[in-house]
Amino acid sequence: MYNRDLDSQPIAHWFQIPVVFPMEVIIKSTADIITVPTNIFDTFVFDPIETLTLSIHSLTKQHNTLRNLTQTHFRKLTKLRQLVLAGNNMQMLDTNIFAPLTQLNCLNLSQNEIVELPPNLFANQHQLIVLDLSYNSLTYLTPELFNQTPLLWQLKLTGNRLHNTTNLKETLKPLPYLYRLDLSKNKLQSNRGSENYLHFGYDKIGECLAIVKIQNSISKLQAENYEGNNINLREIDLSHNRLSQFNMDWLVKSSVKCLLKINLEHNLITNIYALSSLLTTTDNCEREIKLSGNPVVCDCTLAWIYNGNYQRLLSDLQCNQTSTKQLTDIAQLRRDELCAWQPVLCPSKCVCYTKSEFLTINCNGRELDVIEKLPRPEQVALTTTILDISSNKFTSLLPNITFGYANVSKLYASNNKIFNISLFELPTNLTVLDLRNNRLKSLSADFLRAFLNESTKLQFLNLSENPWFCDCAAQQLLYTIRAHRQRIPDVEQLRCDNLQNDTLLTANVSELCQTDIKVKHYKYLTVAVTSAASLIIILLLIIALFYKYNLQVKVWLYSRNILSCCINEHELDKNKTFDAFISYAHQEADFVNQTLLPQLEQCEPPFRICTHERNWLAGAYIPEQIIESVEQSRRTIIVLSQHFIESEWARMEFRTAHQCSLNEGRARIIMIKYGEIINSGLLDKELKA
Repeated sequence: MYNRDLDSQPIAHWFQIPVVFPMEVIIKSTADIITVPTNIFDTFVFDPIETLTLSIHSLTKQHNTLRNLTQTHFRKLTKLRQLVLAGNNMQMLDTNIFAPLTQLNCLNLSQNEIVELPPNLFANQHQLIVLDLSYNSLTYLTPELFNQTPLLWQLKLTGNRLHNTTNLKETLKPLPYLYRLDLSKNKLQSNRGSENYLHFGYDKIGECLAIVKIQNSISKLQAENYEGNNINLREIDLSHNRLSQFNMDWLVKSSVKCLLKINLEHNLITNIYALSSLLTTTDNCEREIKLSGNPVVCDCTLAWIYNGNYQRLLSDLQCNQTSTKQLTDIAQLRRDELCAWQPVLCPSKCVCYTKSEFLTINCNGRELDVIEKLPRPEQVALTTTILDISSNKFTSLLPNITFGYANVSKLYASNNKIFNISLFELPTNLTVLDLRNNRLKSLSADFLRAFLNESTKLQFLNLSENPWFCDCAAQQLLYTIRAHRQRIPDVEQLRCDNLQNDTLLTANVSELCQTDIKVKHYKYLTVAVTSAASLIIILLLIIALFYKYNLQVKVWLYSRNILSCCINEHELDKNKTFDAFISYAHQEADFVNQTLLPQLEQCEPPFRICTHERNWLAGAYIPEQIIESVEQSRRTIIVLSQHFIESEWARMEFRTAHQCSLNEGRARIIMIKYGEIINSGLLDKELKA
C-alpha cells in the first residue's frame, strides 16, 4: 500500500483475497510522516486476527514516521494476541492506544523513538507476557507502568537511555513472575560521585527472575542485604561494562539460590574477592563464571581461589603474573606461585583468608573460649581485619593486648556467653560490633562514652537478645541508646528482662527511679529480717553438723588444744581398725615376725597389728595403701635401721605417719632403733628431729 492511494481507494477494496495468518501489513511511502486511517482493520469478514505486524518502509532515503495510532485503529482486533509495531520511528503513544487489546500476550515496540510511556499505557493488558521496548529513547519509566501486567515474563529494555536504578526497582516491583530482563546498552548508575554504581535490590523484583543482562557503563557493584526467600536468578550478563573488581558478596547478600552463569567478560576487572562459604551449599548447581578479556592480577588477593575448589568455578580465568607480566591460566598456577603468604598465626580451628579490602578470620561455631594470637593484615598488604567469633563459648572478649587484635575493625561475637564489656577488650578502630544473644545486662559508662557519645567510628552496634536490666541505675544506658538509635539496627528489639512488655526505648525512666526510692525504704527492714533469719539458720546448721560430724569436730578441736580437757583421746581412736602399723624395711622381717609381733599380739590384752606383708593387697597402688594403713592405726611403729633409711617406701611411710601426727596434734609415732646407723646423712630432717 502506498500512502498516495489511501485517499483514492475505498478501504473495502484493500482485502479482497483470503487472509493468511499471521498478518503483516507493510506501508511503503515517500512521505516523511505517515498517518493510517482509523478504519483500516474494520472490514475484515474472516476469522479474528491473532497476530499482526504493522510496519512502514521508506521509498526514499529519508526516515518515515508513523503517527496518529489510537485505540480506534484496533477496536475490531479484540482477539489479537501478538502485535509488532517495531521500526516505525514512533515518538509518542496515546494513553489508551492498546485499550481494546485485552488478550494481548506479546507486544513489540522496539526500534522506535519513544521518549516516554504514559503511566496507564498497559492498563488493560492483564495477559501480557512478552514486552519488547528495546532501542528507543526512554530515560525514565513511571512507577505505575506495570501495575496491571502481573504475568509479564520477559522484558527487553536494551538500547535506551535509562540511568536511574532506583526508578527501575520501583517500576519492576509489581512483576512477581518476571523471568528474563535485558537492561544492556543503557546508562544505569546510582548517584555516587563520578563512579557508575549498580545498586540493584532484588527484593524489589519478583523472586522468579532468572536471566538478567546488564551491559552498560557500570564501574562498581554495590552489595545490598536481602531479607526474604531465596532469589531464583540463573544467569546474569555483566559483560562489556567498566567493572574494575568483582566481589562475591554481591551475590551472597542478595540470597541468590543457584546462580548458574555469570558473564563478566570484557570488563576492567583486576581483582576478584569471595567469601569462603560461597560453595558450601548442598545444592546441585553447576556454576560458571566467565572472566575472559579482563586484566586480572595474580597476587595474594586471589588466594581464596584455592579454598572450596573455586578453580572449577573460574575455569577460564587467566591472570597477569606480577613478576613476569605474562598472561597465565589460573589452573596452571600453584598456590605458592600465586601467593607466598600463609596464615601462620591463624587460630586453631579457624579459617583465614582475604576478602575485598579485609583480612577475614572466621572462627564461627568452633567451640572456642580463648584466642591467643591473630594474624595481622599487613602480611597481605591490607590494613584492617574482620573477626567472626560468633556461636562459641566466650565469656568475655579478647584482651586488646592480643597480637593482631588492634587491626580488627569489624567484630562479630553473637551467640556466646559474654556478660560484660570492658574498654580493655575492644579495638580502638572498631566500626561494627555484634553482641546479640549473649548475657549482657548493662553497658558500662566508659563504653557508652568512648564508643557512642564521644566517637562516630562505631557505625553499627547489635545488642538484641540480651537480658537487659532496666532500673534507675540504667538510665545512662537508656538515654544513650535512644540518642544513638540510628547506629543500633536492632534497637527496637532490646527488651527489659525485668519488665514485662517494656523495651529500652519505651521504659519510663522517671518511674524506674521512683521505684528505686521505694525500694530503699524497705531495704533496711529486709536486711534486718534477712540477718536474723541467717543467724538462726547458721546456728541450726552448726548444731546439725556437730551431731553429724561429731568425731571430726572433736579431732579438729583436740589438734588445736581447744577444749582438750573435755575430749578423751580414746574416744578419738574408737573407729580405728588397728592398734599399730609397723613400718620396717624387708631386711628386718625376721626381727618383726619372730620377736616384735609375738610380744605385741600375745600379751594381755593383745594388740591388733597391721603390716604390709599381711594386710596389703597384692598389686594395689602402694602410696594409697601406706596412707590407709597409717590412718586406720592408732600408732605407727618405726623400726629404724640402716636399711630403713635407705628404703624410699619406708621413708614415705614415716613421712605419712609424721604428717598425720602433725595434723592431729598428737604423738602417734613410736620409734624402735634396730642396729647401728652407719650413714646418718641419709636421714630425713624429720627423722633427725
